[in-house]
Amino acid sequence: MKRVVFVHGGSHAQLATLADPALAPYRITPVHIRTLVAAELADADVVVVSDRLRPDLLIPRSSALLACLDRGATVVLFGENSVGTWLPGVREDSRPTVFWWWRTGEDHRIRLREPDHPAWPYFAERAVRWHYHGVLEPPAGAVSLVDLETVTGERDGSLLYIDEISTPGRLLVTTMDPVYHHGSGFMPGATQFLYSALLWATRT
Repeated sequence: MKRVVFVHGGSHAQLATLADPALAPYRITPVHIRTLVAAELADADVVVVSDRLRPDLLIPRSSALLACLDRGATVVLFGENSVGTWLPGVREDSRPTVFWWWRTGEDHRIRLREPDHPAWPYFAERAVRWHYHGVLEPPAGAVSLVDLETVTGERDGSLLYIDEISTPGRLLVTTMDPVYHHGSGFMPGATQFLYSALLWATRT
């Protein structure tokens, strides 16, 4: 069984997610970002970095996460974690969030890409089309599975990408924040995305 480490900051949503009985089979090891040291991740097969961690705590410890990729582990990086400031080769730009497009009738402008990618059997459309915080421009060779378009129909940037090229490990990065919404009990699709990401990380 793969060892899964969940890096969190002790927020109500993060603790509620860790207490979710549906995640019990993963036997997740929680690690608080304040106490994170490289040794705690040394034998982790999968490292999940919760969304919305404090940048002043995450960025100084980011080298421990990058070391996991260098040794071949899988790292899942959820949104609002300032990845543009510490993840090599990534540009991050903020965008206004369309919160309730299914109620207002707005075009969410979220577009699914690469339909033949092996990750797609793990992610239903509803799981990846609900919410976002900004766009990313991934490194060359990474595969964007979900893009945001501009109002004129041009590609604006990635909302979800997988990088299996830049390091010996596998990296999933998104600007969505499923832990916050799952733990807070609102936002359609967030729970499904969280569960799907864990399945992808541990079964592939």
